[in-house]
Amino acid sequence: MKLPSIQTLWRGAAGVFVRFPLQFLLAVSSTLIWCWLTELNYNENIPLTNALIKLLLLSNLALTLLLSGDLFAESQGYEKGGKWGLRLLALAICAALYLLLNPWKNAIDVYRVLQLAFAFHLLVAFAPFIGRASLNGFWQYNKTLFLRFLTSAFYAGVLFAGLAIALFAIDGLFNVDINYKWYMKLLAFVSAGFTTIFFLAGVPSDFDSLEKEQDYPKALKIFTQYVLIPLVTIYLAILLVYEIKIAIAWQLPKGLVSTLVLGYSVFGILSLLLVYPIRDREGNGWIRLFSRFFYLMIIPLVVLLILAIVKRVGNYGITESRYILIVLACWLSAITLYFLFSKKQNIKLIPISLCVLALLTVYGPQSAFSVAKYSQLARLKRLMHQQSKQALKERPEVVRYLIDQHGLSSLQSFTQADLKQIEEKIDKKLGNGMVYKYEIRREKIDTALALLKIKDIDFDDENVQLNFDSESNGEIVVKDYDVYFPSAFYSQYQQRSFAGAKFKFEYLSRNNADNAKDKYQLRLTINEQEPLVFDLRALAQKLYLKYKNDYNTDIDKKDIPWQEMQLTQQTKDFTVTLVLNNVNGTYQQSDKDFSWMEFQGGVLVKKR
Repeated sequence: MKLPSIQTLWRGAAGVFVRFPLQFLLAVSSTLIWCWLTELNYNENIPLTNALIKLLLLSNLALTLLLSGDLFAESQGYEKGGKWGLRLLALAICAALYLLLNPWKNAIDVYRVLQLAFAFHLLVAFAPFIGRASLNGFWQYNKTLFLRFLTSAFYAGVLFAGLAIALFAIDGLFNVDINYKWYMKLLAFVSAGFTTIFFLAGVPSDFDSLEKEQDYPKALKIFTQYVLIPLVTIYLAILLVYEIKIAIAWQLPKGLVSTLVLGYSVFGILSLLLVYPIRDREGNGWIRLFSRFFYLMIIPLVVLLILAIVKRVGNYGITESRYILIVLACWLSAITLYFLFSKKQNIKLIPISLCVLALLTVYGPQSAFSVAKYSQLARLKRLMHQQSKQALKERPEVVRYLIDQHGLSSLQSFTQADLKQIEEKIDKKLGNGMVYKYEIRREKIDTALALLKIKDIDFDDENVQLNFDSESNGEIVVKDYDVYFPSAFYSQYQQRSFAGAKFKFEYLSRNNADNAKDKYQLRLTINEQEPLVFDLRALAQKLYLKYKNDYNTDIDKKDIPWQEMQLTQQTKDFTVTLVLNNVNGTYQQSDKDFSWMEFQGGVLVKKR
């Protein structure tokens, strides 16, 4: 495989601009947006950064939807007026989605973006063959797209690696300070720009001739026959043995089995699609045997999948992921029955049915989000009338889920307070860039638990849940100090500069500390001198011992005078004060120590 010449790439790009003008512009604009994002500081430009990322996501949806519309129009012989009508419709749909979706506020919109992306990509797979009975043409078309995608990815990898090495060489040989942002811009150019345009240049245009094509890549046959199918068979054997095991032990399957069954089904169906044109040719006995027995052997696995889903739903209700599992289990059952008993064996049914299901589960009362919300609200209502330890433990978990996925206002039926107004007030802080998203989440959860009078507790009697907030309410007193370094605990290493000195922060959490005694320390090294060590564990223990008797257990929160949430140390050149806004964690009374802790805050520095 040789790389294309510059002239070939130029002709291909020109052809893409003529055939797919809007997709070409989207590829260019996505590259520019991605480059713009590399220059932004997220903490200082939260609203703008979120808007640009959402625009980038919607550009991907628009590109696939526009491509589907153009391919359908070409296959149907539409004139320019018809083509542009479909293009304007696709743009209108994506503009509406941009206004409707808000993945930064509601986690369910992240699911929606993924589902729509999945549906629109599937739409590209069959859009030119809507109303056509050409199965061989359909297979040859998708084979071309599949191989073009692999080729695009290979060329993009080679191009990025080559240019990145060139930048690294310039940096090393000529002492040119090339910032990491240039590598991110290079990735944007290669991924959003080059790969997209190169792929579009290879999209078939003569759909009638595809039906007559009989070409089958030898490498594809070797890969499918000797790699993919044997692997799928091994996984089948493992799952069947596991099914025999649970039948003998007479126990319900583990939740993991649903992922394994779906994975087996996906790769098995992919294998069947890849060998579809040659499954009945001479010399392909192993492929023919696999094609004949695949759907028959999948029946016991579907039963296993349904049992795993019933177990999870019976215990914890329906969530978005479980709803999608239920839909996929039903789809897999229907597809299995179709290919076992139908004589037509129409492979177009696979992407078409999946696309329709993906779109049906995005919006409406039948959507994953509506059904999951109704199920979890009903579960919380039942739990509120129970007093068992398990019920008391599950209540805060359900509240967290509903807030994360559906917002604070989803709990309106449990309180007289206007949760919509409260949520808008809390969200306004994020829009103003006043706080981080995790702080918004924590405030919503604390508000809900307080209003619903739900105690967020751990049922190990030896554990106490603590949440200490500074009375300063996040405001930092900077009088007599020169600079404030925020966000001291969000990564293991950070480095800042001030007054000609380099400040290196090293936060040792429970995960990255070499010794147990070093856990929950913030170490500050100034100009490679002996580090200043702030013992956060000792501070948290001091706060616990002082305030444990008057701790507010109703809302799991205690406001602390801001002076008590500071630690100060000095060097010959600087005075350094660690300022904490929040300390929360789990205190084990038997060990007289914390099993885990989290901190929010920063560091004030004054030159002496």
